[in-house]
Amino acid sequence: MSTLDRYIARQYLVNIIALVVVLFAFIITIDLSLNFDDFMSMAQTRGATAEGEPSAVRKLLLAVFLVFDYWWPKLIQLFNYLIGLVVIGAMGFTCAQMARHREFVAALAGGVSLFRLLRPLLLVALLMTTIQAFNFEFVIPRLADLIQRNRDQASQRRLDDLPVRLVPDSMRRLFYARSFDAEAGVLTDLTVLERSPLGPAVRAIVAPRAVWRDGGWDLEGGFAESRSSQQAPRQAVARIETDLDPVAIKVARFAGYSQSLSWRQISELLRRPELLGLGASPEGRDPTLIRQRVEELERIRFGRVAIMLSNLLSLLIVTPFFLRKEPSNVLLSSLKAAPLAVVGVLGGVLGASAAVPGLPPSVGVFVPALILLPMAIAAVTSIRS
Repeated sequence: MSTLDRYIARQYLVNIIALVVVLFAFIITIDLSLNFDDFMSMAQTRGATAEGEPSAVRKLLLAVFLVFDYWWPKLIQLFNYLIGLVVIGAMGFTCAQMARHREFVAALAGGVSLFRLLRPLLLVALLMTTIQAFNFEFVIPRLADLIQRNRDQASQRRLDDLPVRLVPDSMRRLFYARSFDAEAGVLTDLTVLERSPLGPAVRAIVAPRAVWRDGGWDLEGGFAESRSSQQAPRQAVARIETDLDPVAIKVARFAGYSQSLSWRQISELLRRPELLGLGASPEGRDPTLIRQRVEELERIRFGRVAIMLSNLLSLLIVTPFFLRKEPSNVLLSSLKAAPLAVVGVLGGVLGASAAVPGLPPSVGVFVPALILLPMAIAAVTSIRS
């Protein structure tokens, strides 16, 4: 990479980082201004000691910590949806800075074409797209529990005390637990109702604690008692084999948890479609609901690829407005490029979440990218260098 490439790439990266910091600071500031009293109340409660309430300085510092702890996982997820607009905006700032200092003129006078100047911009955009893909696949799945927290659960490293309410497995058994430790895979005060084909419960399996291991729940102190005969003796039960694993319970527990699953985790769920009816009627899984959730997971999985493609194509579409050999009004160029950038990026996001009639989800999510592709080719070929 030449000195010119490094200079442009460095300037572009600085602008991307600056825009990300400004946007994140703006989001946190708005939330803090709207919910400042809630965070201060939590800080007062959690900062209280045996000696009494915390001091004003300690309470303020604790409130700032709670705000940061609550928001940093959500900002990592939000990064993946904002990076498309950030990359385009940072490119506009970079080109505007170079045009203002007549650096484009100097490069052209030295025999460097505008297409050559576009290379470091595209390389940095591809780097950001790679980070976006890495977030989707490795970072966000590890932070899924933290992303799902509400404000009252700020500072908690994992989501404890989450009840499991009558979630069925593929054998129509109903699982109920007072709390569920998603990270350790532990159910507390577990009750499993086994039902007859007609529906009524015939047996209940009870255990103070159950741990997920190798395709089943190992019960500590578990026993089974009949619900149809009061004279039947209790029987010790050490293990329950089931397809209701911790991931399936989390998917049933959190409506938005599927957005935090990796490609591999989504593929595992799609290989077991019977799990996708969790949280539906205890009487059984609705085939229509399962089909809808299968299509939803397919859109999430392939939609991430479509979003990244739409971001890159939107970047190429707006490059002629900024990469110009003659001096131009940057403000006017920005006003012309902004609608195209917003429509392209948001179109990719909406296309990845909305069903297209007559097309399977794995194809429908790429419709915005297919529309943007000829526009991107026409935009790049229109650059006069």
